Amino acid sequence: MDIVCRKYSCVYNEKAKCTRKNLSVDKKADCSDLKVDDSKLVEDVSLDMFEHEPDVAPYHHCRNMNIMCGNNKCIFNENGECFSNGIFVGSEKDSAPCNSYAPR
Repeated sequence: MDIVCRKYSCVYNEKAKCTRKNLSVDKKADCSDLKVDDSKLVEDVSLDMFEHEPDVAPYHHCRNMNIMCGNNKCIFNENGECFSNGIFVGSEKDSAPCNSYAPR
């Protein structure tokens, strides 16, 4: 499973990849392990996004990452675990929603 995270201010975010070993998604389909570090430098790619591609970590399959999901209405939730091929965590002001959420 590959995890793409757009919440760059999270302490576990390294070049758009999540570095946690275990991840939890709550009933609202938000990342409940979010830890924002307001002092973390976040690259602003909007200034030169058409001049070069942003610096992101290479794809790597997270075979040993467990994603616990509290939203039992998602089609990828099987007995409290996420069985999607990968998830995309978005970035909102105060949350990090699981944008891979798909209702049954």
